[in-house]
Amino acid sequence: MKTTDPQKISQLIFRRIVGTITAEETAYMEEWRKASPANEETYQRLLNTAFLEREYRRMKAVDINRPLADMQARIHRNQSSIWIKAGVAAAMLGFIIWGITYLRTPVSNPDTTQTEKLPYASHIQAGETKAVLTTSNGTQISLGADSKKNKEALQRTQQQPEKTTSTEAKLNCLVTPRGGEFRITLEDGTQVWLNAESQLSYPDTFRTNERRVILKGEAYFQVAKNEEKPFYVESGGQLIRVYGTEFNIHSYPEEPEIYTTLVSGSVALQPSRGNSGELFLTPGHQAVFVKSDSSAYVRTVNTDVVTSWRKGMFVFEEQNLGQIMCTLSRWYDFEYEFTDNVLSETVFMGSVPRYGDFNEVLQILEKSGGLKFRINNRTVIVSAR
Repeated sequence: MKTTDPQKISQLIFRRIVGTITAEETAYMEEWRKASPANEETYQRLLNTAFLEREYRRMKAVDINRPLADMQARIHRNQSSIWIKAGVAAAMLGFIIWGITYLRTPVSNPDTTQTEKLPYASHIQAGETKAVLTTSNGTQISLGADSKKNKEALQRTQQQPEKTTSTEAKLNCLVTPRGGEFRITLEDGTQVWLNAESQLSYPDTFRTNERRVILKGEAYFQVAKNEEKPFYVESGGQLIRVYGTEFNIHSYPEEPEIYTTLVSGSVALQPSRGNSGELFLTPGHQAVFVKSDSSAYVRTVNTDVVTSWRKGMFVFEEQNLGQIMCTLSRWYDFEYEFTDNVLSETVFMGSVPRYGDFNEVLQILEKSGGLKFRINNRTVIVSAR
């Protein structure tokens, strides 16, 4: 058989998958399959659905063209569903073309996963739904993924509220550990998603003419609207006033800045102490509050990127490797160190699956950033390749 155009073979395999291939095209493809063992093996691998799913997920996990993709998504966001289907088809065809070009090398077992080839530790796992609630009277309750049990436990704590003559409400304290996340619905209907290593202090009942909570760490708020009873979030020297809004706060005590990102509605921010004026945010903007001098500034952001952790992904934009490893260590519960501190300043743009296998996450970072990882117990050591 003469030299074959990879694009043509890719199109034929695509038509074979979707069921539109003709008899003449089938004969042509059969001739190509018989021309060499490498052709046949490539063909079988591209028809192996498990292999396709794994490889496609791995390829797309780091998207160096994501800024362009974001722009295209905004352009086509309001297009009809036929464009979406066409895009999926184009992506599949593009992947098959990649397969024809780069997969024509024999392998011993097409079902062997990438994680089996890597020397990483399997004992480091993605986080899960878990938290510890310490009630206002000191009772500790472990909460997990079973929503029914969680609801029953929370109801028991509210059945006999502590009698007090004080106007200051006593607070419950909900804590997610490293490797944990949790969602809670407050008494007024407000929903709060807590990220790993975070703490939310809140009362059983909002008794006064305001609703007030205290946050350490990161949380996504979906605040129930009540114009007569504003909602306040105290966090690291910053006070946020809300009426009915969705927003994300990133406020870890060890970090020098607090990031408040508004998804919808409106919020006003100010230092929790002093008489500084309020800073108002509109959707699609982020306030950066500098703890050292209580100053703040506003910038435009992609809210989908900032809140991606709540939707099963970590999306990194213009973050250095030190920040990325800090984020991952909270979720996967590990320590880390750099063999050269210069590496920690390497800027990275891409994404990794939040619930993915740890080996897969490190492999993504290795391939995209020229890095090498090794693990000593629960410490990840980062070096240059």
